[in-house]
Amino acid sequence: MKQNKYDNTNFFSAYGQMSRSIKGLEGAGEWHMFKELLPDLKDKNILDLGCGFGWHCRYAREQQANSVIGVDISENMLKKAREMTKDPLISYIQLPI
Repeated sequence: MKQNKYDNTNFFSAYGQMSRSIKGLEGAGEWHMFKELLPDLKDKNILDLGCGFGWHCRYAREQQANSVIGVDISENMLKKAREMTKDPLISYIQLPI
């Protein structure tokens, strides 16, 4: 069953006030540990499922990934991700995962 609470206006507004929404990866408490688990992304093609605002997509390109596709069910999340992304090698697709 598809579930998408992020397109609920009240929920999305509250989510946008969270540290991870404002500060990005540095605002996510798990980021420092998670980053250490990632392989070298240089020259890789990346698929980010549940990409949200696109923070990991942009990080992958900063690490010289060849291309990145971010997938999310939420129109609100993808709108924000597109607004924050200026890299033509990152694309976003609205689909349930």
